[in-house]
Amino acid sequence: MEGSSSESTTAPKELPSSSGSHKSSEAAANIGVAIRYWLELEPYPPGSARSLWLFVDDDWRHLDNPNVSIQVSVQEAFCECSQRLEVLVWYSGDAIKGLVVKTK
Repeated sequence: MEGSSSESTTAPKELPSSSGSHKSSEAAANIGVAIRYWLELEPYPPGSARSLWLFVDDDWRHLDNPNVSIQVSVQEAFCECSQRLEVLVWYSGDAIKGLVVKTK
């Protein structure tokens, strides 16, 4: 439906510059580019959620219980052979609210 206010999308209407984080006017989340990652293969401590950790804006942020698709996409973005991808992260505090793997 064109022009419908009930349209939904998983992508931002406008991608922000990768030059740093800023507050989004539509949500209370910061946006930044991840420069390192750490994937827990087993949750620690036992009984806690298994998490994907991304280093964004000088701090570690986590996404609990990432699905296989997210894990593979993030790993490919950080692969030595991939100089063309980056991980853009929406976060609040140390919790990741959303992410996309995109071309640089």
